[in-house]
Amino acid sequence: MRRSPAQFEFWAKSDRSGDPSLMHSVPHHSLDVAASAMVLLAAFRPPVDVPAATLAALIALHDVGKFTRPFQAKVPKLWPPSLGPFLQPPPSFHDDDGYALLCGALEEHLRPLFGEWRGSSSRRALLRAVTGHHGRPPCDRENADLESKVACGVCIGAAKTFMDEALAVITPPPFPRLDIGDRAHLAWFLAGLAVAADWLGSGRQWFQPVVAAEHIDLDRYWHGIALPRARRAAAEAGLLPSAPSQEGGLARLFPGFEPRPLQSWAETVPVPDGPVLFTIEDATGSGKTEAAVVLAHRLMAARRADGVFFALPTMATANAMYERLKGAYSRLFSAGCCPSLVLAHGRRSLHEGFNDSIFDPSADPRIGNARDPAEQPAEAQCAAWIADDRRKVFLAEIGAGTIDQAIMAVLPTRHAPLRLLGLSRRVLIVDEAHAYDAYMTKELHGLLAFQAALGGSAIVLSATLAARQRRELQAAFLSGLGTEAPPDRAVAYPLGTAVSRTGISASDYGPTPGLGRRVTVERIADQDSAIAAVVDAAQNGAAVAWIRNAVDDAIEASEALRAEGVAARVFHARFAMGDRQDIEAEVLRRFGRHSTPQQRSGQVLVATQVVEQSLDLDFDLMVTDLAPADLVIQRAGRLWRHPRGERPVHGPRLLLLAPEPVDDPPAVWLGAELQRTGLVYPDHALLWRSARALLAAGCIKTPEGVRALVEAAYDREALGAVPDRLAPAAYRAEGAELVAGAIGCQNVLKLDRPYKRKSGLWDPDIRTPTRLGEAQAVFRLAREEDGAVVPWYPHEDRRRAWVLSEVSVRAGRLNGAESDQRIEKAKEDWPAWDRDIPVLLLQQDGTGKYRGIGIAFRNQHIHVTYDAIYGLTIG
Repeated sequence: MRRSPAQFEFWAKSDRSGDPSLMHSVPHHSLDVAASAMVLLAAFRPPVDVPAATLAALIALHDVGKFTRPFQAKVPKLWPPSLGPFLQPPPSFHDDDGYALLCGALEEHLRPLFGEWRGSSSRRALLRAVTGHHGRPPCDRENADLESKVACGVCIGAAKTFMDEALAVITPPPFPRLDIGDRAHLAWFLAGLAVAADWLGSGRQWFQPVVAAEHIDLDRYWHGIALPRARRAAAEAGLLPSAPSQEGGLARLFPGFEPRPLQSWAETVPVPDGPVLFTIEDATGSGKTEAAVVLAHRLMAARRADGVFFALPTMATANAMYERLKGAYSRLFSAGCCPSLVLAHGRRSLHEGFNDSIFDPSADPRIGNARDPAEQPAEAQCAAWIADDRRKVFLAEIGAGTIDQAIMAVLPTRHAPLRLLGLSRRVLIVDEAHAYDAYMTKELHGLLAFQAALGGSAIVLSATLAARQRRELQAAFLSGLGTEAPPDRAVAYPLGTAVSRTGISASDYGPTPGLGRRVTVERIADQDSAIAAVVDAAQNGAAVAWIRNAVDDAIEASEALRAEGVAARVFHARFAMGDRQDIEAEVLRRFGRHSTPQQRSGQVLVATQVVEQSLDLDFDLMVTDLAPADLVIQRAGRLWRHPRGERPVHGPRLLLLAPEPVDDPPAVWLGAELQRTGLVYPDHALLWRSARALLAAGCIKTPEGVRALVEAAYDREALGAVPDRLAPAAYRAEGAELVAGAIGCQNVLKLDRPYKRKSGLWDPDIRTPTRLGEAQAVFRLAREEDGAVVPWYPHEDRRRAWVLSEVSVRAGRLNGAESDQRIEKAKEDWPAWDRDIPVLLLQQDGTGKYRGIGIAFRNQHIHVTYDAIYGLTIG
């Protein structure tokens, strides 16, 4: 085999000092990454049948753009001698250059890989996938003057020699014939694999530089160094799949959990071949989470998945799911395995339990071998390599996070294909699927389509999913499989469905014994009546909740109750992060599953929608502002949730603060009492239908009455469903939904479109919104202490204290704050990317309250008040 020493003069990895001992050549680094891809392909299987060596060989060309003058000029001390005297070339990006070279001067040398592929468009999609390993596709450009500006003859000659030798060493079979759809799916998969392999193959702890002159035999380097290092790296990074336990079922996964019809269905329902979508619609408390885990484990045991990711609507619900999984997730795997459990949301750094779980397997000589079961950690653990970057979360076997983290996989964000790669081998479990607006629903549809196309499975959970919503989710998943099925007409409740290439099957497995109940629904006309009911129940020892639809309404209600001698606790989203976490813990202690009669007696919580989903709370009496029927049902699920013996009130009772749903309501039907509710839920006809259905029924019967209430509220086509004077608001809301859905469709990546730069902006994920709505402004609250500006929330870690002092406000109400030298001095130790966050400096007045001044619309100064009881009050 002819070798050219010139190829080893081109550096791929080094430091800026140009120390030759730290230089790692392009051929060696490229084979490190190709070897990493070979090893990772044991964990991440392509959506179509392509030999691992073929994909690895293509990934070996990911950095061919480093055989160029602009890249080599980045470290002048390492300028290849064969290029002659150093001459500063114009700037360029090596991923763009590599793609241009592979489409031009190097194209002939790709023929062994693409022997039967005649057209160039699909081939170029795969080339974009591997050269775009920095998180986005490379630019398409003309190659006319590439050689004179970027790659001279020496550069191209070195690249050609490397390509020929690399293909000879890896010995890949050519790509098989694939149809257009399969090629597109393979490109998305390959783009994620290239990123994962490059990140792993760039780890200096495993791939130390070698002296190029001593390792010019690439065959020896490939087999003797690159592949062994890659196997060790993948094991220590936590990327090799842990063996699933072959003992499944509810009794094994959740010892002591009494099986119910839903879990029995999950244990026995036939699982179709190929990617599958399960939907589970059942009442709160039926054990949907446990059933989903049982189904996911069946897929894992059949080697159709390697793990699970729970996608939840909020950070609070993600934290709660993480806590639930900590004690159970290891039972999904065989004894001796060390699977990673990751928490995935934008504030996970504040979760001390997750931070304490991070460990470095490379420091443990046992990794890669079975552990003694007696040495298994009692709590959760997460490999440090996975935990060090939010974009790696889906590489952990088990994860709990916000739906936003998963949705970013199908938006044109940097490294979106890496998220897709990880999800493809995880069972995606989407909880509270009814909770998303039109924009996020379209994003979820796109996510399910990609999940199916890349070979993954999903489970969707909800207590109040409308039949139309279920059918749309099923159609999205089937579109990823490239097929259709007759519409699902099932109307039973509870209901489980399975969707696959073979069609849709529905199961009416029956209600959970003892879970059926009747919650009485009564209307109250005004806030005075609501206050009187809450005070009376609290004085009789009841644990009471009043759920309000707007933060300001919650604050006003709490103030009114305190004026009546009831020390109501307030819980909403406008608290500093640290205070909010403390309040959530206190709420769970007083109203949660394990709360005692003494802790609950006479306690009142006034909250917003933050308690609507997934938090395990239990109240004796509930008052709620009018909301869409499905959300009212969700709220009612927090009434009499757990057996407690005799309670201070007779039966579960929900008081609905709502106007009378008369046949011909006026345009201002909601009135002054619910003016803010009309802003939160702009479809007033939906609210009217909800009130009419709930009050006509007089109760919420679980499970048999749930489906009828939800369908009655969301049926816009029924006679009289949109009263004349509510029609303008209803049609405006419907139009806004259509626009939001259209924007969602436009923003989501498309399976059938090539992996190309023009598919989107490919911005970093922190700048790509997953939710559509009024912008939120983030502030950091501060106070004065000994003449210095300090974070509002105290913490021994000052950087964490500032993050725990953050609060979010609608930008339309407050969008800035004045600064001064003291504030700027306090920001000196902030990371550069945080310094634009405004600081609201709060000063204590004579009444003990903390007050500050913010900036609102058109630079108008506005007074704000903050305390740990009511949160942030504006104006």
